[in-house]
Amino acid sequence: MTSVRSTTSYSHVNISEPETRHLRQRLEVEITWLSRQMQELKGANESPDISLLQTYREMIFSRRALLGRIPR
Repeated sequence: MTSVRSTTSYSHVNISEPETRHLRQRLEVEITWLSRQMQELKGANESPDISLLQTYREMIFSRRALLGRIPR
């Protein structure tokens, strides 16, 4: 009988604590900037660009997901 192996594998990268802190800080700065951009776009007098709003939402979502996977 042949065993089937999972094709999903996770590799862990060993990076230093300062590098981890820097990456977390950079992601937090980007999330803040994107959130502000999105709020400014929503607050504009003209009708907001819906596709740009969605792009901001997706960018924020992906950065939060990555941030959640980085060890503290």
